[in-house]
Amino acid sequence: MNKKITILILIVLVIGLAMGGYYFWKNRVSVETPETKVVNELQEVTESITESVVQGSTIPSLGDTTKVTNPLENVQDTNPYSNTNPFSDIKVNPFE
Repeated sequence: MNKKITILILIVLVIGLAMGGYYFWKNRVSVETPETKVVNELQEVTESITESVVQGSTIPSLGDTTKVTNPLENVQDTNPYSNTNPFSDIKVNPFE
């Protein structure tokens, strides 16, 4: 009976610690370091510049992008190993 009680107490203790750790992790206050402050300021500046560029956009149009072309369609085959098997025409199965 003593073993069962200690196992039950350990299980309750582990569950309690897990719940406490989760609560602490969710409610902790993040400390803003100087590095993160600089990164946040740069992100804000970048977003504002991006918005101003998009509003006054002078980016040229790419034209019709619905036609898909393959630039390597008519390139000659330069693989030296494509036709190297001299035994490809030999029958292997004598029961056919």
